[in-house]
Amino acid sequence: MEYGIVNLSLVPMRKKNNAKSEMISQLFFGELIEITSTKNNWSLVISNIDKYKGWIRTSHFLSISKSDYIKLNNKKKKFSNTEINISNKNIRKYTIPSGSLISNCNYLGFSYDLNNVSFNNIEEISLTFLNSPYVWGGKTKFGADCSGFVQTVFKIYGKILPRDAYEQALEGIEVTGFKDSKIGDLAFFGKKIDAITHVGIIISANKIIHSSGKVRIDQLNEHGIFNLDKEEISHDLKLIRRII
Repeated sequence: MEYGIVNLSLVPMRKKNNAKSEMISQLFFGELIEITSTKNNWSLVISNIDKYKGWIRTSHFLSISKSDYIKLNNKKKKFSNTEINISNKNIRKYTIPSGSLISNCNYLGFSYDLNNVSFNNIEEISLTFLNSPYVWGGKTKFGADCSGFVQTVFKIYGKILPRDAYEQALEGIEVTGFKDSKIGDLAFFGKKIDAITHVGIIISANKIIHSSGKVRIDQLNEHGIFNLDKEEISHDLKLIRRII
C-alpha cells in the first residue's frame, strides 16, 4: 500500500481514470489517502476521512511514507470553518475551502490566515452554504450535492459522516416521530426506506436546509419537503436520525 496527502485546494474524485468521467466526490486540502493502484497518470485512492474510493490524477497529491501517514492520521484533526488563504515560500497565496484539514498545513510547509469565525451550532454552519449551486459530487460552497453538503457541514462542526445519503442514514439514532425532531437532526428521503436518495438538515420552525438545485430552505412536514417554489411535496420523508 502507498500513501499520499492532498496538497492542492480541492481535487475532483472520478468514477474512472479519465478527465471526462463522472465526478463522484472531492478531496480537500490536507486530506490523507491510500493509493491502491495507478494507471496512465491516474491513481485509485481511498480517502482517510470517509473511506470513499475513486480515481484522481497522480499529480494532484504528494506521496508520503507510511510512517508519516500514521503520524498525521493520529494527529488531532482541525478543519477550517471558512475559506482561508494559505501560503508558503514557493506559492505566494491561494484559497482553500471550508472543511479543509488545516492541521496538516505545517507538514506541507504552509501557513494560513485564519479568520476569527465562530459557529455555535449546525444551523449557523449550514446557512453559510445557502444558495450554493447543486453540483453532483461536490462538497463545497462553490457547489455541493445533498450528501456532500451535509458531510461538509458536520465535518466543520467536528463530526465525520459517510459520503452518501444512504450511508448517512445508518448514523446516530432514529427519531421515532416527526414532532420529536430538533435542530441538527438529519431527514432522509426516497421512494423506500431502504432506497434513500436525498438528505437535509432540520433547522428552526419546521424547516429544512438541503441541496436541491441549490442549497435552499424549504418547509418540512410529516410527509416530506414542501417546495416553496413549486408548492408541492418534492421529496418523501422516510427517516429522521439524530447525529449530535
